[in-house]
Order: sequence, then structure tokens, then C-alpha cells
Amino acid sequence: MKVEVDQARCGTIGICVKECPEIFRFQEGSKKAVAVIEEVPPRWQAKCREAAQKCPNGAIRITE
Repeated sequence: MKVEVDQARCGTIGICVKECPEIFRFQEGSKKAVAVIEEVPPRWQAKCREAAQKCPNGAIRITE
């Protein structure tokens, strides 16, 4: 599974960073999140999906 954060939709809320810090981090000098690992290891996929579901702006895109 692959994941990315749509920078235009990211609202700097940080739910993804709190829910799944193994995958998401804030950009340096910004409050927008980025995926630090594009290809999500199986052990973090459930947490990553949960973070995507909780994102109020729908900024996290997951592809299988």
C-alpha cells in the first residue's frame, strides 16, 4: 500500500502525525504533514488507514 498527503488539502491539524508518527511527520518549517515512507509496511497499514479516515480534510490518499 502507498500513501501520500495532498498538500493543497492538508489543514495542518496533525491528526495523522499523532495517530501514525511512523509514517507521517510535519514538514520542516511548516505545519503541513508529509508521508516519510511512501510504501507502508504491513505492520503500520491499519494505523495509516485509521489516520486517513480521521483526517477532516481528506488529505491522505491511499492506493493499494
